[in-house]
Amino acid sequence: MRYDFHKMGIILMTTIMFAALSAGSQEMADQKNNADTTGADMTAKEAYGRLLNTSQEMAYLDTMISLSQWDQDIYMPQNATKYRSKAQSYMEDLKNKKWIDPEFGRLLSIANNGSNWSVVEKANLKQWNRIYNKRIKLPADFAARESEMVSESLLAWEKAREENNYSIFQPYLKSLVELNQEKARYWGYDQHPYDALLDDFMPGVTSARCDELFEAIKPHIVGLIARINESGSCVYGNGYYPAEKQEVLLRNLTAALGFDYESGIMTRAKRNPLTYSVGMHDVRTTLRFDEHNPEIALLDIIHECGHGLAAQGIPDEYVGMPIAIEPGMDMAEAESRIFENNFGRCRAFWEYWLPQMKSGFKPNMDNVTAEDMYRYINRLNIVPIRIDSDEVSYMLHIIIRYEIERDLFEGKISFDDLPAIWREKYRDYLGLNITDDDSGILQDVHWAYGNFGYFPAYAIASLNSAQLEATIRRDNPDLDQRFASGDFSIPARWMAEHIYRYGAIYDTPELMKMATGNETQARFFLSYLDNKYGEIYDLQ
Repeated sequence: MRYDFHKMGIILMTTIMFAALSAGSQEMADQKNNADTTGADMTAKEAYGRLLNTSQEMAYLDTMISLSQWDQDIYMPQNATKYRSKAQSYMEDLKNKKWIDPEFGRLLSIANNGSNWSVVEKANLKQWNRIYNKRIKLPADFAARESEMVSESLLAWEKAREENNYSIFQPYLKSLVELNQEKARYWGYDQHPYDALLDDFMPGVTSARCDELFEAIKPHIVGLIARINESGSCVYGNGYYPAEKQEVLLRNLTAALGFDYESGIMTRAKRNPLTYSVGMHDVRTTLRFDEHNPEIALLDIIHECGHGLAAQGIPDEYVGMPIAIEPGMDMAEAESRIFENNFGRCRAFWEYWLPQMKSGFKPNMDNVTAEDMYRYINRLNIVPIRIDSDEVSYMLHIIIRYEIERDLFEGKISFDDLPAIWREKYRDYLGLNITDDDSGILQDVHWAYGNFGYFPAYAIASLNSAQLEATIRRDNPDLDQRFASGDFSIPARWMAEHIYRYGAIYDTPELMKMATGNETQARFFLSYLDNKYGEIYDLQ
């Protein structure tokens, strides 16, 4: 076992070094080739071709960075953090230098004067311009500083969680917020510094738009929770659910949903469950296991499977292009939440999968019916931990984080007061008494990664997933009958046709309008909640 891990580390770092040397060699070759063609006689098509070559090189670097991050999250020993952070920082710096190279800007300028571009070419140019303009506004050393700070912050966050002590993480959080405030100033914004960060995760989305959507759903959700006074009896009892057997069930379930295990793997998470799109035909999902509560791994893997399906659905011909990604986190999270919530919690889903589950864990669930399972998996679960909450109260967890981030970047609240503010909002919004930092302000890894502006994407994604589900059901009125018989192919096939195949050619609002006929609207989500929970709990 020690040998395998040691060997993996050697292979990983050798690969990173080889990629770095190759990138340097390629850069020298490019400089020589560039000398052969001046701006005066280079056509827009030739410039586009060179941009495409550089984009492919950056995709190779992204693969090495993702592989290193996956290893850090799964296998890397804790004492290797300092060195690994510098290695990853070096790779990020290499990539950033390619982005901000004056030659890249020159090629982009020539290509921008071209015409008669295809839809794909036009979209690539749009993405290159968007990313390039953001990159050149930042200092040359910014990407490396950010990467190194994140690696050290992750270590501090883990230690703070182990010791249940926010003060250990606080200085790192403060540094990351200040770094992101610096980033927002360089990028620029119209009204709110937080808008610059929101736009990075969800192009075109502002805090004003978030306020509008969240104010439309917050009172409705608070009211719905107040009307539901039943939590349901646990269907899992006190039984033992071995992780190995859970893994077999989950592999079968995700394969039925369409996840390709010839192009992906599933491993156990050291921290929160995540999905890593390492490269072409290489998608890696991670999940948590609780051998007394199989629902944790079950919902984790259905969620991560949604991410994996989307990554595997990007056309191979897009690999190396800037469009080989989701249009924004508001769509990326919708791609996962539609499977976890809209399909994974529907009655027909459990009419098929409950017998499989009962067979694998006899006699634990022998007396559980499909209706019992359906009601239980849709129970209200008002708990401190966001990822363990139900889909109704989950939205309030997100709104709390959004309001804290927004006010933090506006300078309305201080870092010293964050635990108290967290406790106050949880008491006011969810009626919960938060007693420690580990299950409170330290529970999420997002801030340790410096991902400010990401949380609102989860809530907007829930709106998008309900809207997408309504359209899928409109197009496939026999969907529940198919699910009950074991045919789960429709959702992934529909998403591949209407969402995945476009990558980032279109921004989320445009893609939503193409797929459903409307940009994101709150009414589909509210109708989804009212119909489901009104029927389950017989609400008048």
